[in-house]
Amino acid sequence: MFTILAALLFSQGETLQLDIGGLSREAVVFRPAKIARSHPVVFAFHGHMGSGVQASRSFEIQKAWPDAICVYPTGVPTRSHYDSSGRFNGWSTEVKGANRDIEFFDALYARILQDFGGDPNRVFVMGHSNGAGFAYTLWATRANRLAGIGCFEGALPARATLSPKPFFISIGDQDALVPPSLQHRCLNKVFQVNGSSAKSSPFGEKGELFAGKEPVVLWPYHGGHRFPAEAVPSLGRFFQGIR
Repeated sequence: MFTILAALLFSQGETLQLDIGGLSREAVVFRPAKIARSHPVVFAFHGHMGSGVQASRSFEIQKAWPDAICVYPTGVPTRSHYDSSGRFNGWSTEVKGANRDIEFFDALYARILQDFGGDPNRVFVMGHSNGAGFAYTLWATRANRLAGIGCFEGALPARATLSPKPFFISIGDQDALVPPSLQHRCLNKVFQVNGSSAKSSPFGEKGELFAGKEPVVLWPYHGGHRFPAEAVPSLGRFFQGIR
């Protein structure tokens, strides 16, 4: 059973509340200014200790792709390597067995498509850090619903099996939380799955586009474990080009 409360937060953002198995879950939703019969949808997942409101202000996918419905869910207190007591919001990246965050995504997906006019053929997910790990998790468990994935400074969960999908990844060369070497190993697995070419062509200011069964864009940057907001316009362009 779902209950929805829509309230203006700022600009066009609304709070969407869902009851998932007796647990109240929230997301901030940005609707396009111009209403059409259907819109592409981007689900954007914050990192550990974040929130949907925080992510909406940091990621700002709604500015890079104003025609898309942009959804910023909020995680719940979750244990992690750096938060053993589970005090702060995060996402479960478990791909086997029950996962309350996948259940939350399923409910959000259904509600956004039904009530907001989301296009089921153009649904994208992206995330930062722990949120990127959850984007990988959805790739492994809900690939048939996704048109493309974006991962920023995250790692592929253990036991995750992927199928070919358009993919955008950013990797900071000084990331001390998720080592660049680990992120590149994850990228190499994606290259194998997507049958990517060895050579790349330029994509945007810094991106490298690799052709294959599905395209891959690598956006490297000099810096640590932060969300590179400067990459968002290229992410928006990449997602918009997927048909």
